[in-house]
Amino acid sequence: MIKSLLIALTLLSNSALADKNNIIAGINAYFPNVTEQDINPTPFKGLYEVILRSPRLDVIYISEDGRYLAQGEVIDLKTRKNLTQSRLSSLAKEILATTTDDEKVIYKADDEQYVINVFTDVDCPFCRKLHKDVAALNKLGITMKYLAFPRSGVNTKSYYRSVAIWCADDQKQAMDRGMIQKGNTLNECTNPVIDHLILAKKLNVTGTPFIFFENGDNIPGYVKPKALLKEIKRSLAKYQ
Repeated sequence: MIKSLLIALTLLSNSALADKNNIIAGINAYFPNVTEQDINPTPFKGLYEVILRSPRLDVIYISEDGRYLAQGEVIDLKTRKNLTQSRLSSLAKEILATTTDDEKVIYKADDEQYVINVFTDVDCPFCRKLHKDVAALNKLGITMKYLAFPRSGVNTKSYYRSVAIWCADDQKQAMDRGMIQKGNTLNECTNPVIDHLILAKKLNVTGTPFIFFENGDNIPGYVKPKALLKEIKRSLAKYQ
């Protein structure tokens, strides 16, 4: 009995490996960086999920023979769960977990209920608008964790203004000054600004402010405090 079970498991394992090899062979010309770890079965018989990590984070679907590719969202009509979006959010959560709080400028709520990670640019008008809401967000129990995303790129005015904030002795004070267009002294230091730019690219961040919730869901652009709280609660409730 045990021997038969081991044989069956071995055959299933070999079959799955063969399917993954077929898929890699089928898409290699188009997505050369896909590995076995990026390929997973789905509830659809004969259909696999493929995680794309470059040039941007995405999920596509492909037949087990590697011939047919499908793009779009997969939704479970019984649970009404968007499986594609859920997967992308879980991947975003994993990517964000590669950063530490030491790399962020944090405005912690006294009665913390929720945490948001925000990619920000001190030269972005809507980022400044969101920053004015920090006290209101903290009062609602929302902790704000900033990551740098100078949209103009490396070695630009916005980049150096971000570096000045992250290299300041008092980062929160420097952020406050930067957001009201007051300059900060540029101190040279080891800083995470370039790392944040790379991270933003992995996460498909296209503008600022770009807000990530704890579960990896995101919302681009400015949202008023109470509306943002509502969005956070709605997002977290989807996975309960």
